[in-house]
Amino acid sequence: MARTLNTTVHGVRRDAILDVAEQLIRTKGYERMSIQDVQDALGVSRGAIYHYFRSKAALLEAVVERMVEAIMAILTPIADDPDLPATVKLQGVFTAAGTWKAERKELMVAILEAWYSDHNVIVREHVRRAASLRLAPLLAGVVRQGKAEGTFTAGSPEHAAGILVALLVISGDTTSQLFLDRLAGRVRYEDVERAVAAYDEAVERILGLPAGSFRMIDEPSLHFWFA
Repeated sequence: MARTLNTTVHGVRRDAILDVAEQLIRTKGYERMSIQDVQDALGVSRGAIYHYFRSKAALLEAVVERMVEAIMAILTPIADDPDLPATVKLQGVFTAAGTWKAERKELMVAILEAWYSDHNVIVREHVRRAASLRLAPLLAGVVRQGKAEGTFTAGSPEHAAGILVALLVISGDTTSQLFLDRLAGRVRYEDVERAVAAYDEAVERILGLPAGSFRMIDEPSLHFWFA
């Protein structure tokens, strides 16, 4: 019983730290946020913070990992719904993920500014690997269903899912850079549209879908982020 109680308390305290860190990232930005800021907000010692997170980078990693968990909690029911055809599931997964991010635009932008800095390379790759391991089986199940329904033509659902995940990572990097470039006025909206359309086409070809039948980012979301 004591172990269960300690585990529960540990989780509550860890989440409290992450809640504060997330808020500070949103309001101050990751680069300007310090461990001292987290301490002051919680009224705890530095040792109490380091008991859960060994560094500021580890704190960022945990914040993003918790976001991944939250997104997966939304995507899994869509992928597991027995009443949805595979094509609807595929589009639903991407649309739901995009909606979740749009609802947290301020936080997403604040994290994005730090995510691609050189000193966060290890953190970034670790989170990517963990997220890919979670997402690949989900997409494999959707592709497997699509093959059974005759709407997907990919030979191996598992390999197709792995390629899709790799494509998502690359497209995520591309769209993130395009977002930053748009903020700086370095690219036109039309350039963004063409880049995103290229990834849509790649997904369609991997799965054998008709041209124009899939949108990684729908038009309202594209306009919301880039217009």
